[in-house]
Amino acid sequence: MTTVPHSDHGIQDYVPHEPIEPTVAAGAEMIFREREEEENHVSGGEEIQYKSHYVFKFLRKEKILPSKSLAAWMLAVLFLVMFLAGWNDASQGPLLPSLQTYYNVNYLVISTIWLANFVGFMTSGITNVFISDAFGFGIAAPLGASMQALAYILISWGCPFPLFVIAYVFNGFGLGLQDAQVNSLVTRLENSSTKMFLMHAMYGFGATVSPFVSTAFVQRVPSRVYLYFAVSLGLALTTVLALIAVFKLRTDDQIVGRRQVETRLDEDGTSREVDPNHEGGASGGKLKQILTTPVVHYMAFFMLIYVGIEVTIGGWATSFLIDERGGNDNAGYVSSGYFGGLTIGRVVLIPVTKRFGNYYSTYVYSGFVLVLSIVIWFTHSIIGNAICFSIIGIFLGPMYPIVMNVVVEILPGELQGGTIGWTASIGQAGSAIMPFMVGAISEKHGVWILQPFTVAFMVADIFLWFLVTRSSRQHTKSKLQKRHPEKPSISPKEEKGENEVETPNEKRRDSQSNPPLAA
Repeated sequence: MTTVPHSDHGIQDYVPHEPIEPTVAAGAEMIFREREEEENHVSGGEEIQYKSHYVFKFLRKEKILPSKSLAAWMLAVLFLVMFLAGWNDASQGPLLPSLQTYYNVNYLVISTIWLANFVGFMTSGITNVFISDAFGFGIAAPLGASMQALAYILISWGCPFPLFVIAYVFNGFGLGLQDAQVNSLVTRLENSSTKMFLMHAMYGFGATVSPFVSTAFVQRVPSRVYLYFAVSLGLALTTVLALIAVFKLRTDDQIVGRRQVETRLDEDGTSREVDPNHEGGASGGKLKQILTTPVVHYMAFFMLIYVGIEVTIGGWATSFLIDERGGNDNAGYVSSGYFGGLTIGRVVLIPVTKRFGNYYSTYVYSGFVLVLSIVIWFTHSIIGNAICFSIIGIFLGPMYPIVMNVVVEILPGELQGGTIGWTASIGQAGSAIMPFMVGAISEKHGVWILQPFTVAFMVADIFLWFLVTRSSRQHTKSKLQKRHPEKPSISPKEEKGENEVETPNEKRRDSQSNPPLAA
């Protein structure tokens, strides 16, 4: 069997195979098997049967990987997607009081937009595996951006409140689908850990910029605050066009290459070779494996609380400073400081996280957030509270990309994309349900409960991270080995020796160029 060269940087080697035509007739499968057996006979080895889940024929064709310049553009578009997500999440806080006035509703009623978001996020989490297997990144990501654009179309003309709430279902679905697709793809790039931090820093940058725009709308056109969403619509449409133009509907494998074969050790000590591209069966089988893996649930609930806290602070900090600390409309700029801290933390804490490791760093960052939340709770200085909110953002920032990187560390290749999609969607669900909880409780007791709420859930998150840490050490990733890690990478010609002749298939594969997707 030809040895697949090993890569230490997360980019899987791309070995093109002859594209398989879709089969619909009963005899087509027999033809496919005969063809595979003939190829195995020629190559003198056993190959894993290729089963594609993609619906369209052009998605099953294997392509030469993107050049370095195109790869840089692709990475830029991924950053744009996260910028839009941050823009969306940070807009709601400064707009909330004006939206309450426009629709003449209280805290509890306006908080239903987060429940609608929750429905959208959960829908994307359940369907992500099926959409990914059927259409791949190049269609799924623009679909998500289109759903977000549809939500802004419905909102931007000042629609009735019931339609305003329904629009957030589309918004949640679109955000959840894009989040799952983008995070999954980035984990397969070269130097993926750093790129993950930088990409989520772009989320923070979008969240830093949007409060300046939304606060200006609140101050200048308070009676037509819904016009702000026309700006969001422009960004969403730009994202859709950029995804289509740059990625050209490519699947994940057409962007970064197919995952390399892995050697796994079973419980009885025997080893077996597994192709992550085909392991796990159909989409339903993958989803079942994901949902029956305990560590996945620990990470998912950690993300639910973490993202919930992140968005709850961004969404309610303005109302907290106005109602509890005597602030005015300028308190909307505190959201920019908070999300600015989030952006800074995801960049400046990269070396700290690498120095101390993903697990220990998360405990340290969580401890700082806990202490600062208690300080805000018991001090009544607007300036002091605003500074603490910004510092909280710094320490909250790295946690999201850390979890995405941990998924890659502990789970096998065929489950990584679906797990990232599931945990990201559950996290987004937290961003919907937890702000709603704060709004519902605040209606009766006041928005001061934001701080005890944050403290209580940070304690819960620290406990969940302990479960993640303990489970990850026992998980199957510890039994996972890269194929022939002790053997230096050699070409098929060197492995064969001077007296052996390459088969036609092998010559064709060697002739394909293999540029990495790296920026």
